[in-house]
Amino acid sequence: MIYVCFKWRYFMADDKPTPRAKNDVQEYLPGMEMAPEDYILKKHNAIIHRTHASTPTEEKVFSALLMVARAQMKSGIVPPDGKFQTSIKFLRNFTRTRATHNHLLKNALTSLQERPWQYDMFHEDKFQEWRSFVPISEARINRFGCVTFFFAPTINEALNNPSIYTQIDLKIIRGLKSLYSIALYELGVTHIDEHREFSLEEFRDYMGLKVGEYSAPTDLRRHVVEPAVNEVNEKTDVRVEVRLLKRGNRGALTGFDFTFSRIEEVEVVPEAYQLEQIAELCAMLPEGIGSLRGVVPLLKKMLDLRGEENVISNIQYFVERFNDKKQAPIPSPGGYLRTVLENDYGLEIRERKEIERLLQEKRLLKESLKDDITNAYIARNEAEDSKILQMQDKYYEYYLGLPALRQAEIIERIEKSELYIGPMKTQIMGYLQLAEKVFL
Repeated sequence: MIYVCFKWRYFMADDKPTPRAKNDVQEYLPGMEMAPEDYILKKHNAIIHRTHASTPTEEKVFSALLMVARAQMKSGIVPPDGKFQTSIKFLRNFTRTRATHNHLLKNALTSLQERPWQYDMFHEDKFQEWRSFVPISEARINRFGCVTFFFAPTINEALNNPSIYTQIDLKIIRGLKSLYSIALYELGVTHIDEHREFSLEEFRDYMGLKVGEYSAPTDLRRHVVEPAVNEVNEKTDVRVEVRLLKRGNRGALTGFDFTFSRIEEVEVVPEAYQLEQIAELCAMLPEGIGSLRGVVPLLKKMLDLRGEENVISNIQYFVERFNDKKQAPIPSPGGYLRTVLENDYGLEIRERKEIERLLQEKRLLKESLKDDITNAYIARNEAEDSKILQMQDKYYEYYLGLPALRQAEIIERIEKSELYIGPMKTQIMGYLQLAEKVFL
């Protein structure tokens, strides 16, 4: 007998539902609503540490199905036949899939039944045994959008074994775009303040890569490791650092060593001056960066540690790099902003400003000295001009004391010689000094 799930009750497949019932499919689970705490999923570590699915949608669908099963079990609904139910609408909402793209969810459900997973790669389950299985043994979607699914026996065992669970924030999982970011985030949550080493082959297996996919170590690093580390650092509360493991004189890449820590979401102290500071700093950032997860606590922390001038210089460095069209775009702006602030890349900005300040001081000093020299020169010229004028007056008085005929003779000779220029007093003084050797 097949059951169809609706919001308030079950209908038999051969029942005739009311016209309202067709559109009244329960969005999440039959007979219950999802509470906010249901988005914090306690995931068995052995389920986390296994080979991963081939697409982000598959990983998100699997997490959604785990959440559904855990929520139903928490409410006392434990199906003896291992059958769980939800709605296609819930899967769409959780994976952020458009209503017209149900085929993507069907493809994900199909893929989860096709490719075997290796389970408990770090040997944390009580059975301590190698297992290979497909996670979903069967999935059904009826014409009303009710999804029925069955987990593999190993998954059911893990759901019933609460001894080694790790809390996974599925709201964070929903926001991650890369499959590798999802896997790295879940690994990080289980290894906070620890590190985990992988050889290249172990890491490829853990990430679920196909044979020949990113086979070159440089491609594996560029297309898998770096994007995953950047997205986890930007969008989650886990901080990831990766160290490249190398061997030989040429430094051949042999693996990766990941270290994980938790980013504490420090609340901003509600003093008005600091809130205004942080608002102004966020306004300096490119659009959308200030609203990224963890940016406000990061600015608060750096203000407390290093002060406003330091933070401003680092933001200026970040903005210059962000807007530099000659360089490649920054793949993870939030993570890069954290790197800039923590490593004080803004020191370059502050040193540049200090050099500009010193150069400006030198320019002002030079201009000041130049003004002093100019003023002295002008004063000296003015003094010399004053002496010349006084001498001209003396010679002119001497000239006026001569007989009229003698004055006329002097004027006539000045006009004929064409040697004397300037005002008449100047010409008379020059004539008397040069022609008649009169020195007063």
